[in-house]
Amino acid sequence: MPRLGHSMTEGTVVAWLAKPGDRVHAGQIVLTIETDKAEYEVEAPVDGLLAEPLVAETQAAAVGAVLGWVLAPGEARPSVAAESASEAAARPREGAAPPAIAARGKVRASPKARRLAERLGIELAAVAASGPDGLVTEADVERAAHKPHDSGAPAAGEWKGRAVRERRRLAPIRRTTARRMAEAWASVPHIVQMIDVDMEEARRLRGRWKAEGGEAAAITYNDLIVKASALALAEHPDLNAAVDGDELVVFAGVNAGIAVDTARGLVVPVVRGADRLSLLAISRESRRLAAKARGDGLDPEDFGAGTFTVSNLGAFGIRAGTPVVNPPEAVLVFVGAVEDRPVVRDGAILARPTVTLSIAYDHRVADGAAAARVTARIRALLESPVSWAEAPEASEAGVPAPGR
Repeated sequence: MPRLGHSMTEGTVVAWLAKPGDRVHAGQIVLTIETDKAEYEVEAPVDGLLAEPLVAETQAAAVGAVLGWVLAPGEARPSVAAESASEAAARPREGAAPPAIAARGKVRASPKARRLAERLGIELAAVAASGPDGLVTEADVERAAHKPHDSGAPAAGEWKGRAVRERRRLAPIRRTTARRMAEAWASVPHIVQMIDVDMEEARRLRGRWKAEGGEAAAITYNDLIVKASALALAEHPDLNAAVDGDELVVFAGVNAGIAVDTARGLVVPVVRGADRLSLLAISRESRRLAAKARGDGLDPEDFGAGTFTVSNLGAFGIRAGTPVVNPPEAVLVFVGAVEDRPVVRDGAILARPTVTLSIAYDHRVADGAAAARVTARIRALLESPVSWAEAPEASEAGVPAPGR
């Protein structure tokens, strides 16, 4: 089991793509594994014959555990004693379902088929496989998606006096999210500040970029919020920090975690040095990371080292929320919908594009006044974006500078 990140302690075998006795060659993808962050392909290290796997599909194994052997022709698999340490490291997933349900999880499927099934809400066990040795392919899932849905699924027993339709093990990403949120809720005292931001100038700026064309036309409100938040934290470094026992750990860089919704769950890749990057560079990196997260998956270097997170549910029409910080970070900026709202200006009621930011702070790092200074600074930056959104390095990359 490879280590695919500093915090990784185990991985789960998703599918063996070669069967025992198959001849494999170095660099050939022989299995896929899943961590709490993403799904990865594992290559054969050498040429040879694949022996019976030590770790079956849906089983987890510790980092460094042997998952299987590639043997030279005529070579015997190592003794049981040599394998025992690896087999001991492999264990069923936490919260394993009853045997009948667990067996359903052992469907062999390609990574793309699994991602598509999760996105469409299709149970892989109900999909007719057309691939080699019963492998479910992406095309199989697409065919299953067009079949009539049977809404009369029988109940799968009871739980706490309630009829149960189905029991399903949490995916690694969801398990990790559940654990981290429970830890944050129990151990991090939160305060949440909500503030309305007039986005008229930001809308005007984006409208001009779109009209003039070029790469700047792709800059989003979220990119502006990421940059403004990073600048505000750079100005207030004591909140770009974490608590470690009796010490405040102030981070050297301002790294923005960007929450991305994927078929497999929420992931948070990181834009490093967001306070120093141009707005255009933030836009490029955010789009690159989101595309990777929703496509073939993120790499280990795309995660980690975040110092604050931006989570945006505006596309769903959500106005405000009560977010939970992402430990060890001390700040999470929750972004609502940018929408026209009635506001009063000089005694007159006007319609102005407005967004509500709900910003969660670790109360151990900041009291209400210190947090309010950051909250107010983010609003001030967003309401006057021309002073920083059209920095020289941005205009050199294609973002028009003032007056041009």
